[in-house]
This record gives sequence, C-alpha cells and structure tokens, in this order.
Amino acid sequence: MINSIQYLRGIAAILVVYYHSTIKSVQNNLPDAEVFSFGQAGVDLFFIISGFIICFSTDKHNFSAVKFLKSRILRIIPLYWFFTLLALAVFIALPDLVNSSGGETVVFKSFFLLPTDDKYLVRNGWTLSYEFYFYFIFALFAIFFEKRNIVFLPLILLAALGYIFSIDFYFDNYLLEFAMGVISYNIFKYKLPVRYDFYLLSIISLFLCLIYLYDFKSKVIYYGVQMWFIFQGSLLLERVAKPIKLLEGFKRLLFKLGDSSYSLYLSHAFSLVIINKLVMYLFPTVNKEVYLFVLTSVSIIVGHFVYTFVELNINLYCKRLFNKK
Repeated sequence: MINSIQYLRGIAAILVVYYHSTIKSVQNNLPDAEVFSFGQAGVDLFFIISGFIICFSTDKHNFSAVKFLKSRILRIIPLYWFFTLLALAVFIALPDLVNSSGGETVVFKSFFLLPTDDKYLVRNGWTLSYEFYFYFIFALFAIFFEKRNIVFLPLILLAALGYIFSIDFYFDNYLLEFAMGVISYNIFKYKLPVRYDFYLLSIISLFLCLIYLYDFKSKVIYYGVQMWFIFQGSLLLERVAKPIKLLEGFKRLLFKLGDSSYSLYLSHAFSLVIINKLVMYLFPTVNKEVYLFVLTSVSIIVGHFVYTFVELNINLYCKRLFNKK
C-alpha cells in the first residue's frame, strides 16, 4: 500500500463523518451551527482513490474478470450486508429511525446496490453502487483490451455522453473521478520524472481556475477536481519529501484510520444517531464545537472497533467459505 493513499483514505472518511455530524448539529438548532458542505468531497476522494487502487492492485497479476469481480464482492459486500441487515431489523421494528429525513426506503435494491432514486437501508450505500459499476466497466474493458490502465478513456466518454444527454448513473459525472485516479496511476506506473507530476498538477490547477471563474454547478466537477489536486499532490510529496520524525505518530494514526475507513464509513450512520441522542439528552445546552468533536471522535472509535472485531473476522470467514477448492 502506498502510504499517502492510505492516509487519504482515513482523511476521506473523516470528512464524510464530520459533514454528517454538522448536519445533525443544524437539525438540533445548535447556536451558530452550519453544514460543512466541503465534507461531501470525502466521497469524491474515495472514488479517485478507487480508480488508482484498482489499477495498482491488478497490474502485475494475470487478470481474470470473474476472479476480479469475485474478490471485489468478497471485499465490499459482507460488511455492507452486515449493516444492511442491522438497518433492516431497525426498519421493521422502528421504521421512523431509518432515513428519518424522508423519502422511500427500498429493501431489495438496498441489498443488491441496484441504481435507484430512492434511499437504501444504509443510506450512504449509494456510493457502493457506483463502485461496483466502475468494477464492471473495468472488468469488461480488460476482457477486450490488454492495457487495462487506459480504462480512463471509456470512463471519460461515458461521462461526456451523460453530460450531453443528461443521463444519470450509467453516464454519471462520478465516472470522471475514477478516471482521475486511473490517470494518476499511469504517471505512477511508468515512473515518469517528477516534472510530469507538476505538469498534471498545473493542468488540474487550470481546471480549478476555470471552475471558479465560470461557477460550474456540477458538485462532482467542483469537489472532484479539488480532491484530484490533493490526491496527486500527496503522491508527489511522497516521492520527493523526506520523512519528518515528529510526524511519525500522526502518520501512524492516519494509517490506522485508513485501515478502518470502510468500517467507519458504513458504521457512522448508526453511531451518529445513537451518540446524537445521548449527547442531546445528557447535555441539551451543549455548544457546537464540543458536540461536533464528540460525535466525530466517538464515531471514529466505533469505526475502529467495527474494523477490528467485525470487518476483519467477517472478511476472513467469507474468504474461507468461498475460496475453498
């Protein structure tokens, strides 16, 4: 694992948790509470990381589309189904607690991550439907083309068609973020001189200037390009910067957050509900800063416990069960 990417996984998860925590603070009418909208960018960063990592993890192996998709299912689905079953139990017993902000909750589509305008039992599972769509495109592309690392071309084409004809999901702008990760991987793969990193960062900076000048309405473009700059900049820093010993403890913490980022991402939807109710019951006049610190930090701790005691064990069990010869 590339260290900088591991750190960014942890940061992406924290951004999403903090964003959802600020939404809770506004719902509780805490003084000076406001939504930290930039936290949504954590999802965009996850998609960019995914584009890079899928190319990185499959590049030096004999590729099998079936084995690849099977490995992705065994990596993603077990923990997701664990929380989906938990949410289903809550939905049956106390339906008002699931997706309390409104909208229809779909059960069948929740389990199989089928595209929908309605809400999954685990609401943030919608991002996983995009992940699996990217996996399918990658696997299909690899069947017909030996150079899998140019999969960014059909991703860009699909997103362009979606922009022209206003088609959602299958031609969504989110595909551009997976493409961003793949493009970054190509620079990494061929060990191009550092100046190419700067060239790419300069191009991304130009995109950022155009976004601010022309006020792009697309959230994907707005956040995605910013996250790509951070992602590519982090890869560059890892190449050229010398390690700073004073930061070793902080880096170890970020590395552990990267390990537990998936557990944190799925579990925080549950932990925030419980922690929010406890905090508001015990400290009804709590100030915004303390409230956000408690919700975010406790969610991170819960996510680490879920990773240690649930995710690792359930993944190990499923691998043993489905990889038997």
